[in-house]
Amino acid sequence: MRSRPIPRRTAGFSLLELVVVMAMFAVVALVGVQVIGQVLRTDRRLAEVNAQAADLALGLALLRADLGAAIALPFYPPGGLALPALDAPARENRFALSLGGQAMLDGGGPGRGRVIWRLDPLTRNVTRQVWPALIPGDIRMASPEVVIFRDITALTLEGFAPDSGWTVGFPKPDRNPDALPAGLRITLDSATLDRLQTVVSLR
Repeated sequence: MRSRPIPRRTAGFSLLELVVVMAMFAVVALVGVQVIGQVLRTDRRLAEVNAQAADLALGLALLRADLGAAIALPFYPPGGLALPALDAPARENRFALSLGGQAMLDGGGPGRGRVIWRLDPLTRNVTRQVWPALIPGDIRMASPEVVIFRDITALTLEGFAPDSGWTVGFPKPDRNPDALPAGLRITLDSATLDRLQTVVSLR
């Protein structure tokens, strides 16, 4: 009796091979999705950092411009007593400065005014407010407070005098209140970035 020949395997994949291929494809797809997700998260984070760096650069440029325009003239708020050219009480997270030579809010060209930088410890926002004159006639002349820096925990102003070096706050009780120090140093302690510092010579 002749034995029957074993039939040859027809072309195609077995069920087991298909399952293995599909499992491998699923693993590759999962890895690919994770890589793409990580790339997208990194891209968003880089965009946030770039935007934050641009805002910081703009804020520091504005701060340096204000410090460089300081003039030794008092400020007379409506209905109040004269304030010194630079009013920066130690450890109060604010300072006010008389300015000259900057464009004013009304677009009338360079003039004299007053700028107030203030840190709100609750919101951690540093704001800037401008008075368009050193002797304003109405309290409504002051601009709204505009947020310049965010996530700041401390704002410190130091004045430099040749005889005493750097000291926090200005003016000193024994000095002319309308005088300015030889230099100013502003330090901003950031909650998310390193300490920011700018120094300007006034002489």
